[in-house]
Amino acid sequence: MSSISRLAWLLVVLALVGAVAGLFGPHERVWGVDLGATGTAVLGFTLWTGAWLFARYPDAIFPPEWSIAERRAWAGLLFLTLVSLSFVRFMITIAHLDSPAVSIAELPSRHFMWNLFVLLIAWAVVAKTLRGPETEGVELDERDLRMQRAADRAGDWALTLVVIAVVVLLALVPAGRLAWWLTPLVAANALIGLLIGRWFVEHSVLVARYALERR
Repeated sequence: MSSISRLAWLLVVLALVGAVAGLFGPHERVWGVDLGATGTAVLGFTLWTGAWLFARYPDAIFPPEWSIAERRAWAGLLFLTLVSLSFVRFMITIAHLDSPAVSIAELPSRHFMWNLFVLLIAWAVVAKTLRGPETEGVELDERDLRMQRAADRAGDWALTLVVIAVVVLLALVPAGRLAWWLTPLVAANALIGLLIGRWFVEHSVLVARYALERR
């Protein structure tokens, strides 16, 4: 493993630690350190440093035998993990409101939307870099297409099973216990969460299939 590759993995670990600290860290200081603010700063630093590293040394980060599709799958899984963590923290924040929000203006979504915006921009930069300068090159061969279809099916099955579970819950659980979840804005955000979860499953299966095929 090259020094560039080791640095990239270090940045991945720092990004995950920074995301957890920034999103779920305690409100009070720990040993004089504001973990939330520090974690957010670490996450921002690692995101933009990582994007620069991808742009500068795209071929030194991943093993040379990895296809463009596999590299993009790994990058997508990382960013979807960060998006999922941010979304879970957002839903926890909504759950602790004194009363369910009845308008978008009442949602404490500024922090989540900013995180989402930053993550999507960094993801777009990395994806563009991984595509390389050749816009007419082949990005997906037959193996990549086969694995992508299998990952798509896994994501569809996961989404289908969750929808079925939701239908069963709506039919069996008393309405009083589901009142918070049935609030329009909460339900809308829960549906967004289902889509994020579906994409996360898809990328996880895709990465796993690539890893298993190399064994």
